[in-house]
Amino acid sequence: MLIGQDFEKIQIELFGIIIQEPNGVISDLLMSFVSISLGIFLIQKNKRSEFEKWWIYFFILYGVSAFLGACGHGLYYYFGVFGKFPNWITGIPIIYFIELAMISLYSDLRLKKILRTISLMKMILVYLILAVLCLTIPIQEKPQIPFLPIAFNTIFGVILSAGFIGYHFYKKEKSFGKIVIGVLIMIPSAFVFLLKINPKPWFDKNDVSHLLLTLGIIFFYLGIIQVKKNSSELIHNSTT
Repeated sequence: MLIGQDFEKIQIELFGIIIQEPNGVISDLLMSFVSISLGIFLIQKNKRSEFEKWWIYFFILYGVSAFLGACGHGLYYYFGVFGKFPNWITGIPIIYFIELAMISLYSDLRLKKILRTISLMKMILVYLILAVLCLTIPIQEKPQIPFLPIAFNTIFGVILSAGFIGYHFYKKEKSFGKIVIGVLIMIPSAFVFLLKINPKPWFDKNDVSHLLLTLGIIFFYLGIIQVKKNSSELIHNSTT
């Protein structure tokens, strides 16, 4: 096990194409498949609420972003850190969609408007910070630096929305319990990634993080289904 540093990147050649971090590619593709599948399952539900609508956007974009992440890992030999940009750019609104989903549960229209504005401004700020970092530092040498605002936005966005708001409604309706559990499962993934906790070369920090995130979004889905079944009176005002 390595902590605080990474193993040397694994590299294989497949059909004449050099693939780096094939383990990360596989775990990213698994996460992508699971997330898009969960989004499709929600799309098939009738009479969707605003709460469910934003979660559908989350699952679909999360899956797309994870697929782009797989491409960024696998084709790093050709594109370097620039191949990670599509994953980074699509990763920011994912958190915005979670926030809008949880904010939609409030009945106070003024509070909802304020929280939505804060969420939007936060997303814009993260994009601006990312742009400034990419323009002012040697990102090829320090690719972890521009990723930091995305990581912190993800951590705090998920904790404050699905975590705190989810727990607030959990105290009124236990159906939100699985959403809160999903957050608790996801939180360690951030520390595994940022602290570079790498169990094995073929099962490194990326794979551990991806598996925790995949399990977390599965619990999100299970929680959403329970909320729809047991708390329809809470979300019926925003049916689309």
